[in-house]
Amino acid sequence: MKGTVLGHQRLGTLPRTKKWQRVVEMIGGGADMRDIAEATSAAAERDMIDAGKDEALRHAFWLLTQIPLAARMGEHFIPELRMLGLKLSDRPSLVEIVTALTDAVDRHVRTAGGRTDLGEMAQLSAAESLNAVASRELPGLFGTSFEDVRGALAGLGTPDQFSVLSRDFFARLTRRHLGYYLSRELPNHVGVGKRFQTAREHKEFEGALDTHTRETARIVKKFSRDWFSKSNYEGGIDQDKAARFGHVAFDKIRRELRKRRDADG
Repeated sequence: MKGTVLGHQRLGTLPRTKKWQRVVEMIGGGADMRDIAEATSAAAERDMIDAGKDEALRHAFWLLTQIPLAARMGEHFIPELRMLGLKLSDRPSLVEIVTALTDAVDRHVRTAGGRTDLGEMAQLSAAESLNAVASRELPGLFGTSFEDVRGALAGLGTPDQFSVLSRDFFARLTRRHLGYYLSRELPNHVGVGKRFQTAREHKEFEGALDTHTRETARIVKKFSRDWFSKSNYEGGIDQDKAARFGHVAFDKIRRELRKRRDADG
């Protein structure tokens, strides 16, 4: 993979910095998964610090805060979603709403500029989280009505349930962010005499990393609940508030990754 794709830089290999070379050495040397996760986070720290400035991330997370609130407005649900920039039929399914969220982020980034890989990861994570968390409240794949969909989304508009959605989003985004770099290096360590003797061992490592990032993202759950409640009480959530929240949430996750590494050490 080389050059630019879709107007922004993509990395084909790990950056040639001391921090990234340390990650490579840790993988080859058999370091614990938690240590590798924290080292990867530290090496990619600049991206995480700048996350609050990313247009796609800002807009995707902001829409996650607004869609549940719109669902709590009864007959005004669809007009409110359209005002948010979602292009929908009059009685959309959950899949249609999720697709509309993705399309709305695309349109926003085309206008605002600055498409990035992190933004694309955030866009995909937001769509997956909204679908996954809302689907838990639906009666089933078949026979789901428009009112069922609205009710499931409205349920996410409470501070407690929004915190579940927020944690899911940041867990997926953190895992993708770490995997964005690690996926370029881990396959080089599969084979006889290497870190992963078999593809199965490689897969088990990936699974452990999934679990680790989801557990780490728990740190943002209470923070999300309190922020959602306070922000709505104080006039609502705009994109700047969403951006500031994202910046602090990522900082909490970075610190938690480090804390978990030190606790296991």
